[in-house]
Amino acid sequence: MPFARPLILTHLVVLILNASSACGLAGTIINGDGLRGGLRWDAKPYSIGGFERSLDGGLRYSLQGGSYEALRNRFTWDGDAPSVSAFADAVKQAFRAWESVDPVTGLGTDIRFVEDLATPADGDGSFGSVSFFGAEIDIFGYDGGADGMDGFAAWNFSNKPANLTSGVDNYPGSTTFIGVDISMNSNSAKVWKLDIFRRVLTHEIGHAIGLGDLESDINPDFIDDNFDGSDADSVRATLTNSWAKLVNPFDPASSPLSVYTVPQGDPGLQTVGIELLMESRADDDPLGNPASNLVPLMNDDYGMRQFLYPVHVPEPASLLLVGIASCHIMTCSRRTKSG
Repeated sequence: MPFARPLILTHLVVLILNASSACGLAGTIINGDGLRGGLRWDAKPYSIGGFERSLDGGLRYSLQGGSYEALRNRFTWDGDAPSVSAFADAVKQAFRAWESVDPVTGLGTDIRFVEDLATPADGDGSFGSVSFFGAEIDIFGYDGGADGMDGFAAWNFSNKPANLTSGVDNYPGSTTFIGVDISMNSNSAKVWKLDIFRRVLTHEIGHAIGLGDLESDINPDFIDDNFDGSDADSVRATLTNSWAKLVNPFDPASSPLSVYTVPQGDPGLQTVGIELLMESRADDDPLGNPASNLVPLMNDDYGMRQFLYPVHVPEPASLLLVGIASCHIMTCSRRTKSG
């Protein structure tokens, strides 16, 4: 449950912020109520306590220690530690994955991430903690215990409704991110491979933009267009299809989608062929979505990105030509089409 957390910020401003967290490991949204609500970064410039906290200019991220080398050195590696450049590439690629174009629908995103190592990452030294200060997203290597989680995302948010990337202001029921801290387990017993580190970090960044873990005991409200849990084949067919274009960009909650409870086992999330990035208990290196995959987002992950940060669906070229022709015939009466 969120709890009120007073923070004394610069300029002697006292703010009451909310803090929450998610295990690190979509179909689910943070701070959601079925299809409604949802925690998002504001699409318009938004400052709180003198800190800019929005998608405007990109989401800035910083690293504990102020460099890729300093962060890398906090972890135990399988064999030789990766080079600084290889580690930096892995971190950057974890962010780039969420900027990628959906290969099925062609939908892009307005989400951009910007390296900001000049802003010191601010944390209290404990795994799973969160501080409002620092960059919009700070990444740490903290001891999560020998048998603990690999990663953990925690966030602060305000109850201000977010402005949507589709141009809708103050979307009802939504809340607004104002800071996220990602903890990666640096316990010496946790031995990392670089591909696995990148995969876990990519998952945590999913939380940092508002996607929740999929397991029903964590969040039972799984958003989908047509889930059918009758058997393994129906699960594969309905959890792997693309539905991002069904999202109403002006009111995601009114999209032709529904909320389901997806079982943990088989048939369900453990069915062979279901390798969604936002599963918190997936294999480190699933066969159908291996850790070597630089962009491990699946159709459901792209659908949830579109749900939280909707962009206009491109019109087919043929429709655009029809629109141009009708413009000449109908004295250019303006018509818009969405969906």
